[in-house]
Amino acid sequence: MIRKKLSTQKSKSAIYKTAKYFNKEDGCVLFESNMHTPLNASKKDIAKAISQSIESDITDNKKGRKQSVRTQHDVVSFHTNDNITPEQARDIAKELYEATHKLSNRKYSLGVHIDTDEVHVHIVWAIKDFDGQCYNVSNDYRKIERECELLEKKHNLIAPKNRISRDIDTLNNNSKYKNKTAEQKRDLINKKYAYKKPSSNERMLEIRGIISNKEEMKTDLKIFLQQSSSPSDFINKIADNGYNVIYNGKTSFSIQHEDQIFKASELGLSYKTLKAKLGDDTGFEQTLKNKHNVKKYEDCSIASNEAAPDYMKKIKPNSVLATKFKFIQHSDKVEYFYNSASSKKSFEYYKDPSKVSFHDLSRQSAKAGIQRLVADAKPPQSFTVNGPDFFKKNIWLEFQLMGLEAKGFKLEGYKPTPADLEELKKIQEQYASMNKKPEPKLEAPTVAVEPAKPVEPIIVPPVMPTPAQNAPETPEEPTKQVEQEQVAATNDDLIDELNSMFKPTPQDALREVLNKVTPEMLCIEHGSITCRRCFGNEFDNAPADKKEEFKQLNTELFVAYTDHPNLKGEFDEIIIDHKQLLKDTPIYAESLNAYQAQKTIEIKQDFNIFLKEIEHNNPGFDFLDEEAYEANKEFVERLKEFDVDGLDEARQEIELYEAIQKKLEKIESPEIREEILQEKINERNEKIEEAQKQKKLDNDQNKRARRRGVGMDLKPRRKEDK
Repeated sequence: MIRKKLSTQKSKSAIYKTAKYFNKEDGCVLFESNMHTPLNASKKDIAKAISQSIESDITDNKKGRKQSVRTQHDVVSFHTNDNITPEQARDIAKELYEATHKLSNRKYSLGVHIDTDEVHVHIVWAIKDFDGQCYNVSNDYRKIERECELLEKKHNLIAPKNRISRDIDTLNNNSKYKNKTAEQKRDLINKKYAYKKPSSNERMLEIRGIISNKEEMKTDLKIFLQQSSSPSDFINKIADNGYNVIYNGKTSFSIQHEDQIFKASELGLSYKTLKAKLGDDTGFEQTLKNKHNVKKYEDCSIASNEAAPDYMKKIKPNSVLATKFKFIQHSDKVEYFYNSASSKKSFEYYKDPSKVSFHDLSRQSAKAGIQRLVADAKPPQSFTVNGPDFFKKNIWLEFQLMGLEAKGFKLEGYKPTPADLEELKKIQEQYASMNKKPEPKLEAPTVAVEPAKPVEPIIVPPVMPTPAQNAPETPEEPTKQVEQEQVAATNDDLIDELNSMFKPTPQDALREVLNKVTPEMLCIEHGSITCRRCFGNEFDNAPADKKEEFKQLNTELFVAYTDHPNLKGEFDEIIIDHKQLLKDTPIYAESLNAYQAQKTIEIKQDFNIFLKEIEHNNPGFDFLDEEAYEANKEFVERLKEFDVDGLDEARQEIELYEAIQKKLEKIESPEIREEILQEKINERNEKIEEAQKQKKLDNDQNKRARRRGVGMDLKPRRKEDK
């Protein structure tokens, strides 16, 4: 029985989506909620009622701040061999949450699913209970795990082999370990775990006989580890043998080989592991700084031979390119970035000539780049790949896996080796079986049955002869010894991974990184921390004395997301909360005011230039005269079929008026639009007033002139004139 936190919901729409998911048509066989839902309502209406019910409880507190998190979405899953019904699964999950969260005193909804081999219960519960108190229990996983243990015993459920809370309790309650330090206790717990379970993708590769890039690099680096006398010596050796060392700060580093980059801890080569094997090294950090080198490969591209292809046509919504990447379009190219890390550029796409130039050389990036080219290309068509052989191989592999040759496309620039063809065959077999589960060697059932073995023989002996009394004892001791030998053989390679269980959670680690963020690091325009679009790819636009801090922080955030892609949703929420704290500071408020003032000036200048050009080419045109615009439309509509004077002029004025209105609509801020219109109205009124003054002045002058003329005519004539 395992309980896992999946996500938190901070809005009504997020609650709606979650409720709709766990009560979905496929898989959900039992639904329950203590909130009012309409009878015979659709699942969408039920989800809407749940979200509305919880949102109605959110009220401002005395300080005027709103409750941020509304609900939490968890799952309680049972072992494949647990013989329980959906009703029993529901009841056990409710029993667990009643003991840990007082479920009956808060709003909740749950759904029992059987769409996988394990029966599991999705539960969404309100953070605020009926007493108005918000749930706020730190390290609640220990309490929850302990309650799971009690329920497993009560209902005869299969318990997981390993639980951290169980290990901690064992050490704390054993007088033998009373004087042990926290570090020593961690080491003792580490010995329980013989290996770290590889990812599902790695297991699938192993089943198909394909050695993953990570395992291959581990094997190769192990040779250098055995030859090294110190951690620094190890770094020097791998740097001298074609590997690139990437310094990530302090004693943290990654290792690059061709297009593959792995954190040292992923390879079982973190400094803690190196220190345990090779001894302490006070100069290790300096060695990492000295050997820091990220290799960048030039001219890695795939180009089309088509002269004028379609450009930026729509792509399939479920493609890798659509789901994993986002783009920024420029006049001469389109830049594609990973969704998971906005600063990590994958490739650039050019129209003339039609070419994809890669920054990231992974197979996922290769696939996305090919999808971009193919979407705009028409078969038959040839593409040419350029770059190092490993990159060309990645392009060739993805080209074959996408079946593009059968669609009329051809790839030039790389000739596959027999080993490449064999690898392609194995990958195709892997893909064909992705939806099938590997033949169970059933590690889990074996683990589940082991605790019961010593008990069963004790019940059986009365039927057996006397010698059999030793039978239970004979296998019991060797079993323990074998477990100890396995631990001793594999423990050293995994000290860092297992120690990480006692470190802060990934969420807490992210918060520690965010604590180093200052208001200056939050860009105003996009609201992003260390935004490369604003501060530059190398942070040249950042304050000179903060440039390295920007780089380091950007790297740490990138590593946090890439290490825990499954936590992206939670990480995003944590960052949103922290950005709000930064926005509440006086420094940010001052910067925001300055930015908005400058932006307003730029928007107004842009509009004025646009308007002056129209007014210069069309003297007398007044875009504020709506009556003239309506009159022109009516005039054109009535006489559009006749060739009359003034029709073209009326059409032109209509086009000018509508072009100016579109220009105004593009201004996002209604306040700025209103300011611009008011300024133009004031300018027109001033012009009218000035014209009226001038007209009055001219009239007065004319009157005086006429009076002078009349006076001349009325003068008495001289005698000689008579």
